[in-house]
Amino acid sequence: MATQLSRRTIASLSAVVVVVAVITLGIVPNAFAVALDDAAQLAGGLVATLTCWYTGRRRSGPERRWRVLMAAGMACWSGGVLFWGLYRSVLHIPLPSPSFADVGFFLFPVFAVPALRSLVTSTSRRSKFSSAHAWITSLLDGMVVVGSLFVLSWATVLGQVARSGETDSLQFMLALMYPVTDLVLVAMVGLLAVVPRILRRYRTQLVLLGAGLVSLSVSDSLYAYLVATGAEEMPLVADAGFIAGPILIALAASAPSLEQRSSGTFAARTAERRLRGWSASDRTQLLVPYALMVVIAVAVAAQWIATGSVDPVVLVLFFTVVVLSLVRQVLTLLQNDALLRELSAAQTELSYRAHHDGLTGLLNRSAFDDHLASAIDRHNRLGEVGVLLLIDLDDFKAINDRLGHGAGDRSLKTLSRRLTESVNGAGNGGIVARFGGDEFTVLIPAGIDAGCRTAKSIVDTLRLPQEIEGHTVSIGASVGVVELDTFEKAVTADTLLRNADRAMYEAKKNGKAGVFAYDSDGSLRMVYNLGERSAPFAWWGEERTRRERHGKRGITPNIVAGEPDPARLIAPPTRT
Repeated sequence: MATQLSRRTIASLSAVVVVVAVITLGIVPNAFAVALDDAAQLAGGLVATLTCWYTGRRRSGPERRWRVLMAAGMACWSGGVLFWGLYRSVLHIPLPSPSFADVGFFLFPVFAVPALRSLVTSTSRRSKFSSAHAWITSLLDGMVVVGSLFVLSWATVLGQVARSGETDSLQFMLALMYPVTDLVLVAMVGLLAVVPRILRRYRTQLVLLGAGLVSLSVSDSLYAYLVATGAEEMPLVADAGFIAGPILIALAASAPSLEQRSSGTFAARTAERRLRGWSASDRTQLLVPYALMVVIAVAVAAQWIATGSVDPVVLVLFFTVVVLSLVRQVLTLLQNDALLRELSAAQTELSYRAHHDGLTGLLNRSAFDDHLASAIDRHNRLGEVGVLLLIDLDDFKAINDRLGHGAGDRSLKTLSRRLTESVNGAGNGGIVARFGGDEFTVLIPAGIDAGCRTAKSIVDTLRLPQEIEGHTVSIGASVGVVELDTFEKAVTADTLLRNADRAMYEAKKNGKAGVFAYDSDGSLRMVYNLGERSAPFAWWGEERTRRERHGKRGITPNIVAGEPDPARLIAPPTRT
């Protein structure tokens, strides 16, 4: 693609050289040379307009924005050339000054300035806003820059020329404005070229764009010089820049971007990372209009100190620029407010994701550990009561194996909702979390009796049938219950989780779908089991007959028959 661009550049510039040679070497009659000169300028402007517009529609982001803005600027410039050529080549009368041609020429920098500035607005911060917002702010920035430079020029040179009383002073003032505005554009291209990241991405485009603007600036400067010296007409050779400039701008628009010249996904990703680091360029882009306003304020103050008055035109233009800057500042404040809101929402979402399970919406293990640590601390310091429940779904692996993991996820969501409703409906509330896989934990701010009632309600509620993939299934749950003050010494999270896991494991060994808990003396006993409806529920105040019925088995917090692997107790995996 770079080779194609080189061939197009050589062919285009060769054509420009041929046209300039024809109109300047006397090969054709003067009238025909003048008409060819005007036609070449208009054709170049139209080619630049159409090329910028067509290539801009095929791009996105700043690549699109600068081309479309430059297309608008070149369309205005072409309109000025059309009026110029109409008077010079068709009507054969002098062009009045000022004229509609001047309007078209002076509108060109209004669009060209934001087009160049858009090359430094492709930061991640600005990409979050709509394209309309980017267009409006770019145009306002361009108007502030151009207006500021016009005020500065009027306050220093142009105003004096306009007040000089000479018959050609206004014409000279307008002529002088052309190289001034072109110089601004060339200076902006130079500033962009010294930013390494911009140069790496837009090297070819900036070189061609800068060459085009320099060509226009040279011809504009020659025009201003000839007007200042009182020349009656402009030599056709001085129009060479007006012919070559638009062609070079069209070539810049057709130049490939970094992504098109790079091969492979890695290069594209590297370019994207470079774009994200343009914070310094972004700050510079925001500060340029206000820096120019400071310069204007200094110039106006110097004029007032030197003469004791200020030119009314300067005041009107200065306040117009100030109003535009205030509008731009309001947009910036709204932009920053939206960014802050988005940042706050992102922080809230990140905090939620850090503390909640992505599937069920329950608290995750890390968040539950924090709640458990706080409850233990309050218990150790203030004696507050609490009960820990460890819940494991029975044979849940069969759901995943037979119906698929999608069905298993939907079932987990249903069971999680039932679990939360059961805990909240028990009257004591509590903290519900997904501990991992098909295990859940509940922390209830109440005593052992309330904990056991809640555990029984959980077993009954989770056991209710549910429809999954056209099948009716019923999921049991084994629950281990342990109270914070069951043990005499200061309780720890590790102790509670280990013993809750032992209690839950006993429920698994005794037919599943049941509840085991530690009583006040540290003995483990069955509280509830769906397979044994006669298992006492109000067992806390009764004699130990049920313990004798089921066998004490020497179960204590430290000795458990058939105790599972300690590594599993520390980080329980999914069980069936």
